[in-house]
Amino acid sequence: MKKSRTTIKISASDLNLYAKNLLVAAGADEAGAETAAAIFVEADLKGFGGQGVDYLYYIIDCLKRGIIDGSAKPTIIKQTESTALIDGNRGLGQPAAVMAVEVATKISRKTGTASVAVTNSTDIFMIGAFSERLAGNGLVGMVMTSGPPLVHPYGGVERLLSTNPISIAIPRRGDDPLVLDMATSALSGWRVRHAMYYDEKVPPGTGIGPDGKSTTNAEDIRKGVLSPMAGHKGYGLALCIGLLCGPMTGSGIGPELAGWQATGETQTQGHFFYAVDPACFVDYDHFLDRTEWYIDVIKNSPKAEGVDEILVPGERGAATRRRQQQHGIEVLEETWKVLAEHAKALGVDIPPHDAGKEKESH
Repeated sequence: MKKSRTTIKISASDLNLYAKNLLVAAGADEAGAETAAAIFVEADLKGFGGQGVDYLYYIIDCLKRGIIDGSAKPTIIKQTESTALIDGNRGLGQPAAVMAVEVATKISRKTGTASVAVTNSTDIFMIGAFSERLAGNGLVGMVMTSGPPLVHPYGGVERLLSTNPISIAIPRRGDDPLVLDMATSALSGWRVRHAMYYDEKVPPGTGIGPDGKSTTNAEDIRKGVLSPMAGHKGYGLALCIGLLCGPMTGSGIGPELAGWQATGETQTQGHFFYAVDPACFVDYDHFLDRTEWYIDVIKNSPKAEGVDEILVPGERGAATRRRQQQHGIEVLEETWKVLAEHAKALGVDIPPHDAGKEKESH
């Protein structure tokens, strides 16, 4: 029988401090932990809990195993007029990604475009947080990353590709840019993980079980393999992203990254950032005006039966962020239990929180 998704509620500031304290206790330095915690909580604020503190267990484990160096800091190791290569030094991935945003912004304001790669890194998680920062700086931002193999190639059954997400953010008038942040798998890995927590079925075509057959059972897919989105199209996109983030950055790819989710040695991950200043091509205000015009055309177009509003990418997350900043973040109780176990083991105080609510999963 399907379980309801029970949540707790906590302020963003308390959750941020809790996440930082857990990371520090697990071996990260203060500055790196603060940066990583802010990105995790940003995911929770926007309602993407599977990319938020729900993933702290994974980072804590990697810090304990020594495959993440908690004291490492990213450094620029190669730079041209329009490119840069950052060495993550096997530290927390988020500080390297934040540096990549800063470097890409600085370069693109001089040359119009910037390509920044990160090598020897660990996971950066919600990549939309970084493309959105680029858009907040008035730039079109694109971010890609790879990771441990979870997805089979089109026509195959073996874990050989990551979910290889891509994010594109485009500036708009106002505070909220358009932010596309999507996996190239049929369903994000964390959504399958959450479905498993609550005995939920996933849509057909999401993945295959250990027996090599398609299934809607989330637990079987976790033991088996995810499928690429849109068949050969998702497979092709995932492969290209993997090559841009792996061989082009001097990082691991596919099965070479399997050690992140298992015991033993593993290669490090790579990420790719691209920024472009629209003012290189057109008047910037004209670009913003035309962007808003087209979005208005889409949002005011005829709606399908049962649809109240047509949304553009990033709109729902921005609204959720505003609401939860004011009223508190809802965190799944299953996530909270796991964090509490780590907190007790690490000697970290568990912050006060309110009982949330039960909501039917969908």
